[in-house]
Amino acid sequence: MLNKSLGNISSTNVKEIINSKIELDPETIQELDSIAQLISDLKQAQNALHESETKYRLFFNNVPLGILNFDSNGIITSCNENILAIIDSSKEKIIGQKLIDLIDIQLVSAIENTLSGTVGHYEGDFVSSTSGKITPIRVNFAPIILDDGVISGGFGIFEDITERKQIERIFFHDIINTAGNLVNLVEMFNDEEIEPYEQQKLVKLFGEISKRIIDEINTHRHLVTSEKSKIRLNVRKIKSLDFLIKIVDTHNQTDLFDSHHIAISNDSENVVFDCDETLLGRVLGNMIKNAIEASDPGETILLTSKISNGMVNYSVHNSSYIPSDIQSQLFNRSVSTKGAGRGLGLYSMKYLTENYLKGKISFTSSKTKGTTFTVAYPLQKD
Repeated sequence: MLNKSLGNISSTNVKEIINSKIELDPETIQELDSIAQLISDLKQAQNALHESETKYRLFFNNVPLGILNFDSNGIITSCNENILAIIDSSKEKIIGQKLIDLIDIQLVSAIENTLSGTVGHYEGDFVSSTSGKITPIRVNFAPIILDDGVISGGFGIFEDITERKQIERIFFHDIINTAGNLVNLVEMFNDEEIEPYEQQKLVKLFGEISKRIIDEINTHRHLVTSEKSKIRLNVRKIKSLDFLIKIVDTHNQTDLFDSHHIAISNDSENVVFDCDETLLGRVLGNMIKNAIEASDPGETILLTSKISNGMVNYSVHNSSYIPSDIQSQLFNRSVSTKGAGRGLGLYSMKYLTENYLKGKISFTSSKTKGTTFTVAYPLQKD
């Protein structure tokens, strides 16, 4: 029989012994052959395991989601970097800790379900136990069940849905504004003193605003059904001045009570550029609405469409002045010139322009010249 130390040699060494001129009895040759095959199988299994572990680690560390593993006692055994950003903590603080002690109380039932062998789910605000930071999240927990049915632990996949929630708030703000325009048109249409030709004009506007509402709802529906918390753009060729005229017609007709005059500058240019019509309409609509609310009845709001530095520029001017202490924080979601909780229109303008339309937004405001908001968009989308 062979010495047991042969178990440490490679299958290639064994084959070399078999094929050498050393005289071996048939039983030894058969045993050597079996050892060679066993070593080869073990090596293949080891390589496959290593490859599988490498792929898992690549996924674990690079997937744009937060992932953590925990054992059958709910003790966290590993996590990736993304989960640390979401829950605002560090590996030193969470590895070896009980998951239930670290997470928001609202997730406890989902974890308990997982440790009992079923999947767990949670969507809502997550409050970090280490910093108090609040993050909107979506979490799915699943148990790890071995072949013998024993639950060895589980894993959780965390998604930061902050952007989705921001877009939802903007959507509801903008859709209410658009629907409000439609309500105003209905009130005008029911006015007994309205002329037939004016009714025909209103009917046309009914169609345009209704289409805009449908487009905004469809845009939001695509977001809700998407795995990515992103708005899907519908980019098309737009004539800047023609589009501005259509938006202005809507606001001139629906400005029932304050009777502002919305005018387009005579030197405006009709520039063709690529953009998402629905999002652009929401930005310009908010710019005009904010200018109306900041102005006194009877004042003129002047709009301009021009090309500058290879970009399409839309400007909206009114004669009001924004106090200097508000200017520096004007685009924050909670800041407004109109009072507490009214800042979503300005925030929407900036958020959609910079994050989706790849444009820029700016403003100037002085007591002598009034306030001008400007958005600029590239002529072509990448």
